[in-house]
Amino acid sequence: MNQNEQTLRVLLLPVPCDPDPWDLLLPGAAVAEIVRAEPLTAAQSGAPDWLIGYLAWRGLQLPVIRLAAPDLSSDDQLRHRQAVVCHAPGGDPSLAFVAIESPGVPRLERVTPESLSAQDALAAQEGHPFLQVTLRLRGRPAALVDLDAIERAVLAVLPGDEVSPGTESDIG
Repeated sequence: MNQNEQTLRVLLLPVPCDPDPWDLLLPGAAVAEIVRAEPLTAAQSGAPDWLIGYLAWRGLQLPVIRLAAPDLSSDDQLRHRQAVVCHAPGGDPSLAFVAIESPGVPRLERVTPESLSAQDALAAQEGHPFLQVTLRLRGRPAALVDLDAIERAVLAVLPGDEVSPGTESDIG
C-alpha cells in the first residue's frame, strides 16, 4: 500500500482549553463548507445544551451543535466564530446538513497510521455522546466526531411545528 492509500484527510478543530488543549476531528469527506456562525436563530425553549441555535445557510436552517465549550474571552472572538457545515450521513430528507460550532480556527490535516496513537478518554469529554473515539494525533489529545450520533440526536429533538432544518426558509 502506498502512502496516499494510508492517508485520511480530516478537518481539525482545535479546542483551546486551559491547561490541556485538544482537537476535534471530522472526516474531510463529510465537510461541505466552513462559514461564519453568526447570526444564529435561537433554539426552542427546552432544547438540549448542545443545540445552540439554527444557522441560515443556502436557504436552509441548519441546527448548530456545540461539542466543546468555547474559550471565548472577548466579544471579538464571539463575533468571528465559525461553523463547519457537514453532510448528515443518514440521508433523512428533513436533515441533509448539520453545523458544528468550531471552538478554534479549523484546518485541514492529513492523518496517517504513524501520526495516531491510542488515548484514554479525554477527561473533559468522557462520556460525551457525540465523540466516537479518543486518540492522540501527533502526541496531542484528539477526538473523532460521531456524525451518526449527532444526526440521531438532532432528529430526536426536532420540533414538529417549526421550520425543519432541511427545508427551505426565508430567514436570512
